[in-house]
Amino acid sequence: MQTVPHATVAAACREQGLSHLASLVPPGPLDPAGLERMLADGVGDLAWLGEDRHLRLDPCGLLPSARAILCVAWHYPAAQPAPGLRRAAYAAGKDYHVLLRPKLGRVGAALNARCGQTWRHRACVDSAPLAERTLSRLAGLGWLGRNALLISPESGSYRLLGFLLTEAPLEVQHGGHGEDRCGSCTRCEDLCPTRALVGRRCLTERCISYLTIEHRGVIARELAERFAGWWFGCDLCQEACPWNRFAPPGEDVRLAGRDDEAALLALTAERFDTHFAGRAVRRLSWERFRRNLLVALWSVGRHAEVGAILAEGLPLVRAQAAELGIAVPQLAETTARPQDPA
Repeated sequence: MQTVPHATVAAACREQGLSHLASLVPPGPLDPAGLERMLADGVGDLAWLGEDRHLRLDPCGLLPSARAILCVAWHYPAAQPAPGLRRAAYAAGKDYHVLLRPKLGRVGAALNARCGQTWRHRACVDSAPLAERTLSRLAGLGWLGRNALLISPESGSYRLLGFLLTEAPLEVQHGGHGEDRCGSCTRCEDLCPTRALVGRRCLTERCISYLTIEHRGVIARELAERFAGWWFGCDLCQEACPWNRFAPPGEDVRLAGRDDEAALLALTAERFDTHFAGRAVRRLSWERFRRNLLVALWSVGRHAEVGAILAEGLPLVRAQAAELGIAVPQLAETTARPQDPA
């Protein structure tokens, strides 16, 4: 079967605003060592990572008939370090899952239309059991850095990864990178406040991003005290990386945005879903959002501002306060006490 020229694929991607791409023939079963080491280190509330390990190690597990894998990197605006409460840059604007996955789906449809075919495709963006960073490295989009992120010498690491498993026989197109270029630099490891970066891997249960986004329980005090104001995710290892001096502007204005700190602190449970509609932050429950703000404020010494959060009486927040040694106020009784008989 004649392969689909890379120029055709690139044209379909450009129509969707995707300009950084590579294609590869699906490799055989992947080396399980990295996954097994991560699971052995501990993944906390992400136990499902081990439940579908057979799919993660099989690049075609989600589409057995796939003849090729299209890998794309989509840039989002880099973090802008600032004092106060902080949030990961990727979560500034609209949830990238609902932006990038449809783009990839439309690329597949365009390839079918241009080639007069009915090839099947499967678009994957972060939420599917796919070894994304490994496949991106094999495709030449970068190398896996000491911060466990995919780094490009041309554009750094502020990139979202997307994949199209496809029956279309795409021409192989290597991205031109993959060789490790971290050298002796350990800036990301040195800057990580919770010491989550060890031996070129990220220890899930020590990572601020995991603790603020995925962890559902109380955050240990010895980690919380190092949060430095982060309330959703963390970009410190990216901010430390010298390669990110080459980070380009974001490729879609919908990925940009900012949070007003006063508005965050004044947000009510009734307005939570509306305020974060269409954004990744919405995946937090109200209770975890308030837990995160409590920890963030406490970690930067703004103890006087946690009273309103504690007064809401949320069980997780109260448990977190106890872990941090914050005095938890007695909740007001919700029912009137019967009067003593005369």
